[in-house]
Amino acid sequence: MTATSRSRSRSRTFRTEVPELDAAIAAARRDAVVMWRGERIAFDELPDRIARTDGRGERDGLFAGWIEALERMNPQYAERLDRWRKASAASGIGDLATALAGGRDLEELSLDLERLAIHSETVYYAALRRYLALIDIEQGDATVADLWHVVRGAAWGHWFGERELDRAAASAGREIAAGAHGRGWRSAESGLAGSDAGRTIPSGAIAEVYGTLAGDPGWLSRALRMSPDEIASFADFVAFVRLWRLRRSLAMAQYELRLYRADDPALQRAYFSGIVGHATGVEVAEAAYLHEVATPFSSVAEIERTMLAGAVASTVEHRFGREWWANEQARELLAELAVAPSTEDALAQLGYDALDWRPVVRQIRTRLIGEMSGYGGPNITTRAGTRKV
Repeated sequence: MTATSRSRSRSRTFRTEVPELDAAIAAARRDAVVMWRGERIAFDELPDRIARTDGRGERDGLFAGWIEALERMNPQYAERLDRWRKASAASGIGDLATALAGGRDLEELSLDLERLAIHSETVYYAALRRYLALIDIEQGDATVADLWHVVRGAAWGHWFGERELDRAAASAGREIAAGAHGRGWRSAESGLAGSDAGRTIPSGAIAEVYGTLAGDPGWLSRALRMSPDEIASFADFVAFVRLWRLRRSLAMAQYELRLYRADDPALQRAYFSGIVGHATGVEVAEAAYLHEVATPFSSVAEIERTMLAGAVASTVEHRFGREWWANEQARELLAELAVAPSTEDALAQLGYDALDWRPVVRQIRTRLIGEMSGYGGPNITTRAGTRKV
């Protein structure tokens, strides 16, 4: 996936905003409530509630409520997709995928996504088996609700208290916002990333580089002062979460390439559940087939951001060492990259001529216990600990 291969096209001027409909969808999400055993739970709060639920039966019940709420919103989502299709036709761009791609070469994008999927598949499934086993679920019998529960990582939450996290963040020149505390390891990730992240791909990439310190063995040891006995298993866990997110983004991008070229809702739903479910190794709700495409091809932007973050992390580690986060010159370089006007400019500063997924996959694999030992099979569960996640 190259940043330099994008050509200018008419699709750059194609606008997807439908103000009145976007506002109606936002209001529907804000007002949607799921009733669970007499309790009213806001729709947007439901995934986190599901993640915090230990019992699988209760998780499944809450997940069913989430699906029902999605189905009530789907007519509005479908109307927005139809508006995009009509606007594309009116602008003279017959292919909606091309219209929404922002000038990207879709054939090249498709090939790059397929390569990334292939090269990350075996290691991902091996890690997924291990983590599902910790909650007594076999691969093939899990839903995305179970995975939400796994990636919460509650077993390590006690290491990320407010005082400990503030001290550790300061060692990397970062400050945790008051509102970021109280979410366990995710407080470290989001707090280190900062609240001003993501306005551009370069700024988002630098935020991601800092966020990944939450799973960096050196930062965990020296800054957070996590017990040495816990570091390997926790770094493995965070690497798994990163790989899950990456594979989910690539699956969403592959799905969108098909979504915009299909008119049949039944086929669109089948594409979503099949592509995203296969890539992540768990059953996903087909009712969510339009839920996460409010910004077309945002999944591609997420992949580009992650690839740029991989290039940045590789560069600063090579120049300044594994504890680059404690080096003032490294921080200054990251600050410069964060304000780069484009991905191409950031890559040029690093000495790269194109985005490449290999550095980030390599970084993830070096922290996975199964990869470090040379074996990713089920018995590696004991290396990662037998505690519940």
